[in-house]
Amino acid sequence: MPRSRRKRGHSREKLSNDLLALYDRLSEFSDQCAFLCDAFAAIAICDETIDPATARGIGFSAQWMKRRVQEVTLDLKRIHEQVRTESL
Repeated sequence: MPRSRRKRGHSREKLSNDLLALYDRLSEFSDQCAFLCDAFAAIAICDETIDPATARGIGFSAQWMKRRVQEVTLDLKRIHEQVRTESL
């Protein structure tokens, strides 16, 4: 088998593995976001005031969610660039 074909096959396999790993991380993140959204909604409809520790926890959770979105965005950009480079 020619070297370029082997390299292309390896690149496609790596791309496939990268996409599967991203899908797994995104699925896990989606489940975690759903849990947090349910928790935030429960807190919002609660008749009691939010204590400072809960407020800090909400802030930390929001920061975590934003950071994870940034990580997924960077992963998608990297994979897109890999596909773009291979198709040239």
